[in-house]
Amino acid sequence: MFGCLKKFIFSIIFIFAIIGFISIGGINFFNEFIHNPFKQPQKTKFEKASQIADFSKLDKEFEIVSSSKLPKIGNYVYIKHIVSSQKFYISIPSNNDILSKNDFYSKRAETKILDFIKNLKILQFENFEIKGSSSLNALGQTIPYIKFESDIVNLPVHGIQGIIGVASKGDKNMIIVSSNTYGKYSQIITEVLLKELK
Repeated sequence: MFGCLKKFIFSIIFIFAIIGFISIGGINFFNEFIHNPFKQPQKTKFEKASQIADFSKLDKEFEIVSSSKLPKIGNYVYIKHIVSSQKFYISIPSNNDILSKNDFYSKRAETKILDFIKNLKILQFENFEIKGSSSLNALGQTIPYIKFESDIVNLPVHGIQGIIGVASKGDKNMIIVSSNTYGKYSQIITEVLLKELK
């Protein structure tokens, strides 16, 4: 009799454990782990990315691939536009001197941008060329940027093009890098993403 009661109580505890696992998103975590055991969990990516900007209104055509911290660069989030494979790296460095809006209006801009990309270990640039400058309106401000073309050493592509710009977030600088393979970069996609951020 006690054996049956023990099994019954165990069954009830087991059922409640399963309900609890499902209610806290356990199935999604399990699926993510099975498909890619080394992939950063989606919840972790959003938590870390929220230290940089509000990504809650991010359209489903964009995916937060990872969010982490790099020496000299600080916190960053890596986003991909799913259809075009356009990539975005948005960071808020702990050192505001790395790159600022004022640098885009002085002769220091090119030197500081070249220093910045040397420290961006995610991508290894080679034959980096600045192809002009402009600005766009997003995040409730004017964001100056330079257009660039470059070869990438650590990717199986011949060249990329895109922009590097700086926005302000409180008293911090937000550095924005948007790029795609040569001939596929879209400024429209960049502006769509930035206008979804807060």
